[in-house]
Amino acid sequence: MSSVQNELLASSDPRPAARAQTLMRPFRLLATICALTLTTAARGEVPLQWDSTGHVVVPAMVNGTGPLDFIFDTGADETAVFSWLAKRLNLPSAGNGEISGATGSAATTLSHISELSVDSHKIRDFLAVTLPDRPDNARLGGVVGVDLMSGRLAVMEFGCGTVALLPLSSWKQVVGRQAHLVNAGSIPGGKQLTLPVEINGSSGVAMLDSGARTTIINWNFALAAHLDPQSAAFRDGDPARGATRKAVKSRVGPIGTVKFAGIIRERTTARVADLPFLEDAGLTNAAVMVLGLDLLRGTRLSVDYAARRLWIAPSTCGQQSGVDAALLHPVSLLQ
Repeated sequence: MSSVQNELLASSDPRPAARAQTLMRPFRLLATICALTLTTAARGEVPLQWDSTGHVVVPAMVNGTGPLDFIFDTGADETAVFSWLAKRLNLPSAGNGEISGATGSAATTLSHISELSVDSHKIRDFLAVTLPDRPDNARLGGVVGVDLMSGRLAVMEFGCGTVALLPLSSWKQVVGRQAHLVNAGSIPGGKQLTLPVEINGSSGVAMLDSGARTTIINWNFALAAHLDPQSAAFRDGDPARGATRKAVKSRVGPIGTVKFAGIIRERTTARVADLPFLEDAGLTNAAVMVLGLDLLRGTRLSVDYAARRLWIAPSTCGQQSGVDAALLHPVSLLQ
């Protein structure tokens, strides 16, 4: 399984969770990044916008057409397109594949893309999973995955609303003084990065997923953090859905204080659900979180997939983004 954990989360969040099981030509990453003036807070060359679906999207060009809104997704191994766009652009069909997601697997088709670019960074001549159109009819073009971010420093300023794909060597000038370095873990068979996380002092592993609108923890983590999802403090939540559209029931409620990568989030609300991908990832008995956009708001996230490391810092625009400063602060300021 390639990234089974990728698209988990929001009630209608059809994102590819794994590489289509078919022989694919190697990606050839060609990058031409315009020069940036770098300060302690990285300013991206393209906007990172929160759209009406609750996702963060970036402008992308597909075979010279665009810009088109694509979900910018650290939880998706590969870039994918929605069916309506494949039809609109007459993308050549490249046979059948399979999406293995958080809630199961489903057959799909593959589309050949000659060139896709974000911030002048391009991938060429590759096969993309064709996703079923969203039930809310949102005209998102697709999902930008790790295949496009690899080989660059992906800098997401969630507070300022910018994205940049920069040379890897620029990290010292980009990540910021308050950045917390994480030597990330990984998921077997996938590209998604993991990092340590705590809930109410109990330790677990978090999967970094900017394509997830909300955070989810499994029942093991809930119990370890002394939470009772069956109590009156919780209610039935929206089911978790992925690319397969298969629903997994959830409970939603207060989970307390969350700590990750030098950031503390207090009075946190999250969904509790046991997602099928945990078994394939060898995490059935582990305490697991899918770290979504709700906890990444107001941060600056810099990711180097080649070295499997990432930096998280408070955004210099955090207060402007509507994030309560009392809920987001560096750990060092509290000790």
